[in-house]
Amino acid sequence: MSNELPVDRELVEKLHRRIHAKPRPPRYQPITVTEALHRLRRSLEASILLGLYGLIENDFEAAMGIIDVERGIDEIAYQLLTHISIAVGHHVEDAAHAAPLYTYVLAVDKVMDALKDLASLVIRGHRLSDKVSEELVALSDEPVVKIEGLRGWSVGRLLDEYSVDVLAIKRKNSWILDPGNEERIEENDTVYVWGAKDSVNDLLRGIGREPLPEREEGALAEIVSSVEMLLVMNELAHYQLRAQDTVLADEIMELEMFMDELRVRNTKTVLAQGFSYEDTFLLLSLVTRIEDISDALTYIIVMPAEEEYREILSSLVEAAGDRISIYKAHNYIELATVVETLEEMGATILAVRKGREWIAVTPYNAEKLRLEPGDSILVEYEKPLEKRVAEALEKLGFTA
Repeated sequence: MSNELPVDRELVEKLHRRIHAKPRPPRYQPITVTEALHRLRRSLEASILLGLYGLIENDFEAAMGIIDVERGIDEIAYQLLTHISIAVGHHVEDAAHAAPLYTYVLAVDKVMDALKDLASLVIRGHRLSDKVSEELVALSDEPVVKIEGLRGWSVGRLLDEYSVDVLAIKRKNSWILDPGNEERIEENDTVYVWGAKDSVNDLLRGIGREPLPEREEGALAEIVSSVEMLLVMNELAHYQLRAQDTVLADEIMELEMFMDELRVRNTKTVLAQGFSYEDTFLLLSLVTRIEDISDALTYIIVMPAEEEYREILSSLVEAAGDRISIYKAHNYIELATVVETLEEMGATILAVRKGREWIAVTPYNAEKLRLEPGDSILVEYEKPLEKRVAEALEKLGFTA
């Protein structure tokens, strides 16, 4: 029996025209390149999570949200392009200096196209079965949940009391993507939050809702892992936009190759499970779009390598104060030991690489992973901590 829902064809056609509507001419806004990049980065991460959630949880409202928020993202991208065009002007020799930012906007557009493809499936009435949807949620270490009835709460209060991020707020007919900490939730708002499963469950219990189910193993575990790795890749690609670290660039390309392999493995897994036609179709669509997004993110790291270009790009982007470095293990050691050591100084392990395999580090799997000689870790920290992080990892048997 099909999971597909009856669809109002007239509504679908109207939504189709809305999805593919021509962009409106942008109006110039006096925002800096740095502000535009920051807003695009945060909006893109929230959109990826919201878009995947819409399909996994069969959420029509979230799917429509992707269509709506894309317009806002396009507007920010137009402002960025406008600023770049003004800076370059008629000087052809300067155009190459801004090429990384042009390719960045192209990457954002490709990511949003993939998310719109997923959203359009939900809008057209396709839905995963409850069994498959529940398994995907149960396997997730960092789920997204939709909550109502938080009137009067601020975004900052949710972060402080429950350690969850607010991805978006649906307010009447508009969306607030990545709201600031001072934003207060109003009556009838719908709030989409994201965080570690323990934190999300604490919030759900705090408002009188049942916690999310948990499962450590399942046929769809690697699909969930691909979502986790996609978020790591998104963070690495954005960092690389300003760092232009040639070693890290190679690692990101290796990660994208791993995402390609993961897509093949996930495709074989889905086809072997004997799911219904509708579940198979939607899971394969999800797997394909995840890989499309990872491929689009590699556009962010396609940039000139010459030193003078790096200096110009750095001045355009005004690099932030964080660093991401790669450290290789030379001893056997429990990952939890390394995580605990780094957390004490405010550093974070984003991912572990074992041969060609990548694992996103989450609060759930850190206790289960053991590093072997030759394994690598991706560590994020503030620049002033660089020496302390290097010394702490050297004592544990790591080298940069």
